[in-house]
Amino acid sequence: MERRRGRLSGAPRSRRRRRRRRRRRLLRPEPPAAAASSAPAQPAGPGAGASRGRGGRRERAAMPGPLPLLCLLALGLRGAAEPSGAAPPPCAPPCSCDGDRRVDCSGKGLTAVPEGLSAFTQALDISMNNITQLPEDAFKNFPFLEELRLAGNDLSFIHPKALSGLKELKVLTLQNNQLKTVPSEAIRGLSALQSLRLDANHITSVPEDSFEGLAQLRHLWLDDNSLTEVPVRPLSNLPTLQALTLALNRISSIPDFAFTNLSSLVVLHLHNNKIKSLGQHCFDGLDNLETLDLNYNNLGEFPQAIKALPSLKELLFHSNSISVIPDGAFDGNPLLRTIVIRGASLVQRFPNLTGTVHLESLTLTGTKISSISSNLCQEQKMLRTLDLSYNNIRELPSFNGCHALEEISLQRNQIHQIKEGTFQGLISLRILDLSRNLIHEIHSRAFAKLGSITNLDVSFNELTSFPTEGLHGLNQLKLVGNVKLREALAAKDFVNLRSLSVPYAYQCCAFWGCDSYAHSNPEGKSLQDHSVAEDKGPADAAGVTSSAENEEHSQIIIHCTPSTGAFKPCEYLLGSWMIRLTVWFIFLVALFFNLLVILTTFASCPSLPSSKLFIGLISVSNLLMGAYTGILTFLDAVSWGRFAEFGIWWEIGSGCKIAGFLAVFSSESAIFLLMLAAVERSLSAKDRVKNGKSDHLRRFRIAALFAFLGAAVAGCFPLFHRGEYSASPLCLPFPTGETPSLGFTVTLVLLNSLAFLLMAIIYTKLYCNLEKEDLSENSHSSTIKHVAWLIFTNCIFFCPVAFFSFAPLITAVSISPEIMKSVTLIFFPLPACLNPVLYVFFNPKFKEDWKLLRRHITRKGGSVSVSISSQAGCVEQDFYYDCGMYSHLHRNLTVCDCCESFLLTKPVSCKHLIKSHSCPALAVASCQRPDGYWSDCGTQSAHSDYADEEDSFVSDSSDQVQACGRACFYQSRGFPLVRYAYNLPRVKD
Repeated sequence: MERRRGRLSGAPRSRRRRRRRRRRRLLRPEPPAAAASSAPAQPAGPGAGASRGRGGRRERAAMPGPLPLLCLLALGLRGAAEPSGAAPPPCAPPCSCDGDRRVDCSGKGLTAVPEGLSAFTQALDISMNNITQLPEDAFKNFPFLEELRLAGNDLSFIHPKALSGLKELKVLTLQNNQLKTVPSEAIRGLSALQSLRLDANHITSVPEDSFEGLAQLRHLWLDDNSLTEVPVRPLSNLPTLQALTLALNRISSIPDFAFTNLSSLVVLHLHNNKIKSLGQHCFDGLDNLETLDLNYNNLGEFPQAIKALPSLKELLFHSNSISVIPDGAFDGNPLLRTIVIRGASLVQRFPNLTGTVHLESLTLTGTKISSISSNLCQEQKMLRTLDLSYNNIRELPSFNGCHALEEISLQRNQIHQIKEGTFQGLISLRILDLSRNLIHEIHSRAFAKLGSITNLDVSFNELTSFPTEGLHGLNQLKLVGNVKLREALAAKDFVNLRSLSVPYAYQCCAFWGCDSYAHSNPEGKSLQDHSVAEDKGPADAAGVTSSAENEEHSQIIIHCTPSTGAFKPCEYLLGSWMIRLTVWFIFLVALFFNLLVILTTFASCPSLPSSKLFIGLISVSNLLMGAYTGILTFLDAVSWGRFAEFGIWWEIGSGCKIAGFLAVFSSESAIFLLMLAAVERSLSAKDRVKNGKSDHLRRFRIAALFAFLGAAVAGCFPLFHRGEYSASPLCLPFPTGETPSLGFTVTLVLLNSLAFLLMAIIYTKLYCNLEKEDLSENSHSSTIKHVAWLIFTNCIFFCPVAFFSFAPLITAVSISPEIMKSVTLIFFPLPACLNPVLYVFFNPKFKEDWKLLRRHITRKGGSVSVSISSQAGCVEQDFYYDCGMYSHLHRNLTVCDCCESFLLTKPVSCKHLIKSHSCPALAVASCQRPDGYWSDCGTQSAHSDYADEEDSFVSDSSDQVQACGRACFYQSRGFPLVRYAYNLPRVKD
């Protein structure tokens, strides 16, 4: 008793010790599993049973719970289910497994059913392999299999017992194989099968016993085969079938009572066949059919058999050859909700929809219907979608009464006008498509009652104005293609607008408030984001709103196309002040100096040599380029800060076309004339060495005429392709950063590049044949050097323009439109500014021409000597010495009588006598002049003490005749000029 009391009294103490030990064990880290398993088992001593009995509570307290027991039980059951011997791996190497239920072996290149899979597999996918046949008992090891996929294996043979044992199989897919008949014996025992796919094979026949025993089959695919008739007898074995597709076959007719036993059928697809006739009772028995697809067949009459379908809800009947839809065609379909008839190009009358009181969607497109039934909305009050696109509808009735109508599509018709009451009462309408019609007028209140509309498309019509009343809730608006719609839109009329498509980019300017350059898309997207800040009233002193609400109400993002930017500015045509001042400078310099060159070239000389002719013609071309630049500067000044108001008027008007023609014509003509000048200089240098003359003036005049004609053709060509010159306000057919027409541009660039290459070759050869002293001593070299400078500078300025012309073809290069515009505005007209400057300041001929012009102005109505002098200064202007004028000496002419008539008809330079101007009479007779004046007339050369170094002339001789003698004399000096000095350019042999 005392011992028991002691034991009882010590019980609480021992419980406390056990709790402490339990806490220590929980806090102590557990040893690794390997160490625990490798620890030797303690031998059971004599007192082991007693100690186990006494420490039973302690051991139970130390056990983690019932989880180990459950694991052992599961392993035991697994071992009992598996056959004796070595256990197979849970998943075959080529496949991927999801536990024991799903195995995926698709696309592994298998030639047979994989082995070593779990017997508990429920879904097996071995599609897209190379399995060509299924042997007997191929799936005997899968008694629990419910889904088997064998698609895309080129299966051509299935053993009758290949699928035996699959009592649980529900889904079998055999599509995309090489089967020529339905494997009726193989599938006969699949009593649980619910879905069978046999589509995309080569099945030509279906045995009568094909589907026997498939009492639970719900879905059957027989489409995309070679069937020529409906398998009536085999289908009668499927009373539970709900979906059947026989599409994409060669069925030509459907007999009566073809589906009479398919009372549970809900969906029937017969599209893409060659059906020409339907039996009057072919659909009898299909009391539950809801969807019938007869698209893409050869039916010539509307099927009367559909009256036997009381549950029909969706009828698809497009792309047939019916000519009329008879009255009462839908009398037997009171539940019909969707009618789709497309491509019935012979139908000319709107169908009578009597009996379809539940119709929700009507699609009737591709017909010749010219009008819509006026009582459509009185009969179809539940209509939600109406698609009457691609018809010949000219006038719209009132849709008042279709209160549930949410979407109307009337695109590609011949509608001319929208009246006030056309869309009245459509309180639920959200989408309205009126695109690609002939609409030229919309009543100002046509959209006033459309409170729910969010999407409106009136693109590609002939609108001149657009009403905005009632469109406050609009989210998307399309007006593109209305080229006559030039009025600006007001942002206040579209407070909820998110997407806008307009005919001209300048109409997007009303929906943003910052400079277009700042908002242009840096990635070159077709859409441009514009920010419209809404005015907010004063905030309530006590009200606190969240940051998200403030951001939502303070800024609206509108995607507007076509986008504005550098080539579609909203405020300033020329952009920054640096570009503006540069363009103004180019314009003023080009205008002044080109006029100066033209005046000194043409006014001082009635008959010009070829070299000077080309210089004058190039200046004319450059003057036209200056005029083009002046037009841009004037337009920028007039439209200062509000170019969006002028942009549309400018681009589509004749002013832009004229400016574009001037730009292209002047640019091309200048390049062509420069090429001719290079050729002329090369031929002239060669001819002077051979025979001392260059007689190509007439030919070069004809060539210059053809150059102008070619430039005119190039300038007129864009006029016949709308959009070339009007692609940008610069009126150039060059890329603008958006969607340029590159054909014409690339052709011009290649042609100009070829011209510059030819010029470089010609002048390289010319310089290689001339010696250094030839380029520094004589005046002929001045024109050669001047043309060389023109070629170099014009080619340098042409390169950036050519690069930007090809830039859109290089996808790897992304160039900002601002840079493209700046380079175009500066480098394109810059040669017209620099060419005359080079001639005025660096060519000595200009000084001579200027002096001649001044003398010609100051001496109006002069004597014969003045006439001779004027003509003398216009020929052979390669030599730039000042000759003065012919004069009388002691009342006698300074030239021989034999030379006088020749000099008057063919004037020569006053100090240079060329072979072509020699006087043949001197060869046989000497001049008869008083002594002291022309005593040495017949000699080749003489010297005078009165002639200075600058007063020199050339006497040229040949093997046949002598030179004419002295030809010049300054009237102011009164002394004959007799010293000869001249060196022609020497061409290397």
